[in-house]
Amino acid sequence: ASRVLCDRLVGAVWFIRSRLQDLRTARFGWFGEGAWDFSIAVGSCARVGSNGAVFDTIAGADPDLFFVHGDLHYGDVATNDRGRFRELYDGVHAEPGPAALYREVPVAYVWDDHDFGPNDADATSDSRPAAHTVYREVVPHNELVRDGQAPIHHAFTMGRTRVIVTDTRSERSPKEDPDGPAKTMLGEDQLEWFLSELDAAADDAALIVWVNSVPWITDVEEGADHWGGYDHERRRIADFIAERGIDRLVMLAGDAHMVAVDDGTHSDFSTDGTGSGFPVLQAAALDRPGSEKGGPYSHGAFPGGGRFGLLEVDDRGDVVEVTLSGRTWDDVQLTSYTFTVDVPEEVGAP
Repeated sequence: ASRVLCDRLVGAVWFIRSRLQDLRTARFGWFGEGAWDFSIAVGSCARVGSNGAVFDTIAGADPDLFFVHGDLHYGDVATNDRGRFRELYDGVHAEPGPAALYREVPVAYVWDDHDFGPNDADATSDSRPAAHTVYREVVPHNELVRDGQAPIHHAFTMGRTRVIVTDTRSERSPKEDPDGPAKTMLGEDQLEWFLSELDAAADDAALIVWVNSVPWITDVEEGADHWGGYDHERRRIADFIAERGIDRLVMLAGDAHMVAVDDGTHSDFSTDGTGSGFPVLQAAALDRPGSEKGGPYSHGAFPGGGRFGLLEVDDRGDVVEVTLSGRTWDDVQLTSYTFTVDVPEEVGAP
């Protein structure tokens, strides 16, 4: 397949600011179009100064894209301090392991709490203005939907797969707010954009990948930081997926310090519970202690540090085969699930 710049993006291998005097340079990644086979490595949750062997293993997997979906670092900036955010971004590629990976593999990135603000940060965080400003200043990214202090949500295409990225931090209501229709994880504008992206991709894409930084498969829990604490909005999304009949969707989720896979058995949160389930790959922690959140997961949960996930797509034209796997720093496969989706004839030609 011919190779085109992904939605006229993919950002440089990593954000290398021109003032650095260490010979690092930016490189742009190119994605194929049409029925193109590719892989995405995914991970989140790395401590400040992380230099684990997991970064070498990710590079060795030779993915077409590495997606960091939250907690790129644990800076926990609680003030409107642009300089501190710049220092933390500089520090990400100061260690040899991450620096080598980010120079060799195209990278996409959306934040979660620890790299946006303090633990469990939300739209009220004092760090919000600096986080938005510095992200736009130093992080290469797809064209964002809105400028200024708007969430960093965006979407792009790999082959015939539409990748939709949501920002679950910078617009969210405080978790202490009582649950109800007004409580939001995404904010109304971003939610409407997300649903419209799903709607369009259901007609135009062979596969939809939703990148979401926090656990989706959780019990309803008032005051929780995950989707279980924002159940009204989760149900609204699930009802839309069910009513629209979207059946070619997979989620990449982070935050929980484990790798886990669900085949869609436990991901349906629609009102009637019939029709919105989709496979989920939970992938973390790159370099933090292990923990479990949410579940159950049909193919198990494996907590621990030095973990990442891999999504592999084999687009055969009328059928797309997808493999989700969770792996360790020494490339041991902990869990795996392969499924296929039928591609409607009206979707773009292979």
